[in-house]
Amino acid sequence: MRNGAPDAILLDFGGVLVDIVHRPGALREIALEVHALLRREHANSVDAGRVERDVRAGWDAYDRWKSAEGRRARPREMTHREFWEELVGADWPAPARATVADHATELCKQLDVATKDRPVKADSLEMLRALRGRGLRAGIVSNALCGAGSRDLVRLYGFEPYLGAQVYSDEAGVRKPNPEIFEGAARLLGVELSRCWYVGDTIDRDVLGGRRAGIAKVLLMPSSHTGRGNDAVAEPDAVIQRPSDVLTLLSSPTA
Repeated sequence: MRNGAPDAILLDFGGVLVDIVHRPGALREIALEVHALLRREHANSVDAGRVERDVRAGWDAYDRWKSAEGRRARPREMTHREFWEELVGADWPAPARATVADHATELCKQLDVATKDRPVKADSLEMLRALRGRGLRAGIVSNALCGAGSRDLVRLYGFEPYLGAQVYSDEAGVRKPNPEIFEGAARLLGVELSRCWYVGDTIDRDVLGGRRAGIAKVLLMPSSHTGRGNDAVAEPDAVIQRPSDVLTLLSSPTA
C-alpha cells in the first residue's frame, strides 16, 4: 500500500451494495413450488401443508445453524443438497426426498431470491466506478445459501464490469468469518489481504472475519442485521453510513 492506501476493496453484497427487505410470504410461495415439483415428479406423497411446515422449519433451522457454525474458527457452508435432504425433507418418503435433493441447487436459488428484495443502494455504482478510476480493484465476499441469485443482481445493477472477484459461501464451501473466503477473493484479485480494506454490515461475520483474515482496515456499514449474531467481540476500524463514504476515507490523509 502506498501511503496507507489499499490496493483493493472487498465488499459484502447484502447490506452494503444493496439493501435487504425481507418478504414475509416467500416461504409459502416456495412450499407451493416444491409441492408442484413433487407432483410433476410423481413423488407427491407429502401434502401441501406438510411441505410448507417443513420448509418453514428448515429455514428456521438453517438460520440457527448459521449462528452456531459462526462460533467455529473456520465455519463451513451448508450444501444445497444438505439443506433440502436434511433440514427440510429428512422425514419425507424416499422418492420425495430424492426429488428435492436432485433439484436442490435450483430450489436454493428460488429460496434465496424469493425471501428478500435487494434494491440497490443509491451510490453503490458510483462508488464502484470511482474505485476503478482510482486504480483500485474491487470484489464481493458474501455469505449466501445460493450466490447465483446475487450474481444475477450484480449483472442487473451494472456492477459486474467493476468487480474482479465474486466469492459466495455456497460456491466456496466456507462462510464468513472463515478467513478462507477472504483469501479466495484476494487470490482472484491478485492482491494480499494485508493490502485490502473490507466493508461489511455485521460484527460476527464481517468484522470478525476481516480481523481473522488479517485485512488492513475493516469498515462497518450498519444495517438491520448488524445487531444480530453470536456476540462475537470485534471492533471495526471505522463506521460508515453509505458506500460513497469509502471514497471519503480513501481521500483522508490518514488512509
